[in-house]
Amino acid sequence: MQEISMINMVLLCISFVGLGIAIIAIQSNRKLSLRLNKALELINSLYKTNEAHQSKLYALEQIQKDSYEQNKQRLTIELDSAVSAFTANITQTHAAEIEALKFDIDKLMAQIDELSQQDPAAKMYAKAHSLVASGASINEIIDACDLPKAEVEVLMGFQEKARK
Repeated sequence: MQEISMINMVLLCISFVGLGIAIIAIQSNRKLSLRLNKALELINSLYKTNEAHQSKLYALEQIQKDSYEQNKQRLTIELDSAVSAFTANITQTHAAEIEALKFDIDKLMAQIDELSQQDPAAKMYAKAHSLVASGASINEIIDACDLPKAEVEVLMGFQEKARK
């Protein structure tokens, strides 16, 4: 057999050391790979859990939104109904008050007519008033009612103020 030289011997030792290091590195990579796989599985699990929670949250948001819209519609209908009832009540109340006022006005007008027919001077002023309202001239009113010019002018002034 051939003698192994010292260089070959050193190279052989270095090769064994390198082989040992390679085996250790492969073992370390294997352990690291297992850890990485477990971490990846954990991340995937967390991702799926997160997706499930997001889905549930979206469903709850939809339920809340639908409930809000239903409540809003219900309250709008109730409010419209209350406003309609209130308006009808006010309208009826005002209609009754207006009718009462018309009755009172008619009653007062009848009393005025009655009083104006009883007093001859009142008849004269009532006639002058109606002539002023119809737009008669001062001279026409003086001739028809035998009133002084100053009184006719006062009546016309009152009528003009009433028109404004």
